[in-house]
Amino acid sequence: MATLLAVLLTFAFFKFSVVWLVVLLLLFFRLYQACSKIYYWILFAAGWIGFLWVFNTQQLNQQIKAERSLSNQQLIVEPDQLKIDGNLVKLTGYWVEGKQKIQGYYQLQSQSEKKQWSKLSTPINLKFDGQIAEINQPTNENQFDYQLYARSQLIINQIFIKKVKVFSVLRVSLLAKLIDWLHQLRISIIKKLGSLPQPLNGYSQLLLVGYSDIDFEQEVSVINQLGLLYLFSLSGMHVVYLMQFLKTICRCVGMTKESFNYLCLLGLPIYAFIGGLSASLIRAACMSWLIILMGCFKLRISRTSALCVVLLINLIYSPLQLFSIGFQLSYLLTFILIQSGKLGPLLLGLKMNAYSFLIVLWHTYQWNLLTWILTIAIIPIFEWLIIPAVLVGCLFSPLAGLANQVLGAIDVIFNWLATLPFMLTFGKPPLILLVTTIIILNLIEVSWIKKKAFLILGLFVFYLIIAFSIRFPFFDEVVYFDIGQGDSTLIRTRFNRSVSLVDTGGKVSFANEKWQIRHSKTNGETVIVNYLLSKGVDHLDNLFLTHQDTDHIGNFPSIAKKIRIKRVIIPAGMEKNQNFIRRLKQAEIATEKILPVKTSRYQKIGIFKVLHPFRDGTGTNEDSLVLWFKLNKFKFIISGDLDQTGEEQVIKKYPNIRADILKTGHHGSKTSTAPVYVKQLEPSLAIISAGKNNRYGHPNQETLVTLKRFKVPVVCTINSGMIKFKMIGKNLKISYEKSNDQEDKIASN
Repeated sequence: MATLLAVLLTFAFFKFSVVWLVVLLLLFFRLYQACSKIYYWILFAAGWIGFLWVFNTQQLNQQIKAERSLSNQQLIVEPDQLKIDGNLVKLTGYWVEGKQKIQGYYQLQSQSEKKQWSKLSTPINLKFDGQIAEINQPTNENQFDYQLYARSQLIINQIFIKKVKVFSVLRVSLLAKLIDWLHQLRISIIKKLGSLPQPLNGYSQLLLVGYSDIDFEQEVSVINQLGLLYLFSLSGMHVVYLMQFLKTICRCVGMTKESFNYLCLLGLPIYAFIGGLSASLIRAACMSWLIILMGCFKLRISRTSALCVVLLINLIYSPLQLFSIGFQLSYLLTFILIQSGKLGPLLLGLKMNAYSFLIVLWHTYQWNLLTWILTIAIIPIFEWLIIPAVLVGCLFSPLAGLANQVLGAIDVIFNWLATLPFMLTFGKPPLILLVTTIIILNLIEVSWIKKKAFLILGLFVFYLIIAFSIRFPFFDEVVYFDIGQGDSTLIRTRFNRSVSLVDTGGKVSFANEKWQIRHSKTNGETVIVNYLLSKGVDHLDNLFLTHQDTDHIGNFPSIAKKIRIKRVIIPAGMEKNQNFIRRLKQAEIATEKILPVKTSRYQKIGIFKVLHPFRDGTGTNEDSLVLWFKLNKFKFIISGDLDQTGEEQVIKKYPNIRADILKTGHHGSKTSTAPVYVKQLEPSLAIISAGKNNRYGHPNQETLVTLKRFKVPVVCTINSGMIKFKMIGKNLKISYEKSNDQEDKIASN
């Protein structure tokens, strides 16, 4: 009960919701019925809230409120705490002057420098100059919250290193030397395993030391897509198999049970360290260690009690770990396994799926229907094929080829299964659905509940209602994504009758050499795709690409690989542009889906009126698409990067055109937003999409003066983050992601 109370209080403290409050009240009512000394639980709750307040306050006090320069600083970095991706070094270290753990980034200047960093295998002291800033909060709805993740790792700020010199670290204390040795041992194992053939190297690194190499990311993505990632790196299940394997070897050499237990007491903490100290690995190792320790003193502790003790210790170390999918799946599924020891594989698999289903939906918004079957089938495959193949391949080099063939065959099967059309896009469920599901699943297992079929039916109906409300919204919606220095706008009509995206955003990259290319996700995936999936949207009816600039279409290929696109509309002539043709091939979109448009041929596409271009071009700013559309009496206009001359031509051809919401051209540059354009449109509000501290100085002061002259209020993604419009009745509701409490309404004329 104490563990459950701590978990609920942690959720409520950091992400308050009325749902958590109601559940806590129900729990206290249950405690009151079961225990006369309810004030003990009230004291525990007060103490836990006090601990959370202290933890949160300490972290907030360490936050850098405004970005500032640093010079002649020191950063201690262990060799396994840095990762090189293209020309970027991402590292975690201890900032000596700031006395805190920190996330650091350094851009490599040459290929030879990259080779030098790749060879590092001992602790280093970086003496550097650079910039320090807090880790930013997400500025778009349902965007991955990297700040929350970093805080769960006890990291508050980030450093961007400009100049650096690398020195060796000289340790004095025995403990520091031991920690350094373990880090060196881990990096040497990672490199040794990395030298094995693929995919043996990737599987062995992931399972044995909790390290995911960039070259293995695609396979990890496939495993994740099939809903099996928790078996490989989240559940810590492999620790059990490794201990069984070690126990068998020790028996063969004549080791006694007591000696084996002492070996485990020494070895488990070391292995947890070498394995990367992930929450799930700590859970698995600490549970086993605690049970063995109690056994050495002739004391008995149940696995459930051991799980609860370890969970509380983990939460005391860092309560924010509770919000990660790995932490949640690891503890929840372990609890289910402990409580369901008498169930057969089929029922156990169904039960694990029923509980993990809602957690996976909450974090990823999707569920692969094959997971229901694979979860049951994969456990024996994991136990009898994957783990043995990894251990045999790593420990017995003559058999590495055979082990690699086994894993390669499994790889082929996984990749084939991932291509099958069984991925269900549900959307992000409301919290009430998650809590209700957990309660009903528990009630189903209670013996005195008779009409369990009605509970299951009621839960199924509840899911259908929620799925319908997510996938078929009752209101029209326009979303201006905060995509950095770029443009991307989503237009959804009610019930998702039409889903259209205007531009995709994209980052201009000057790293052209092969060694400089990075493998990180684009913000098209982390922002746009995430939002679409969270709303139950798995396709686009229309993708408008206003022109060929990277900041408008650079994310096109990465989005196309995640979201099905029915039609791509571009300005006439851009289909011959080589940059666009290259991106089209990367996106794997058939040319039959491309629709080049100009006003003489297409006046209207769905709800969109095409106002520009008038003739064929090449996809430059001057050829930008201009789109006008109307939703529930409110008129919107989007004009890409069209210059002032083009804007003047548009209003000359369409003298009666008006717009309530003006998406200013070219990110607020002075080359767009002509005074006569603004005067004729008579907008009630202007939207500017631009990146923070962009090198172009957008939005330009001249543009802001023009808008102020015509008394047009301005909202910019730099300050407001994602900007959302919903047409509710006769009102246009506006919300800003950076200030969730700030909502405006523009009344209908």
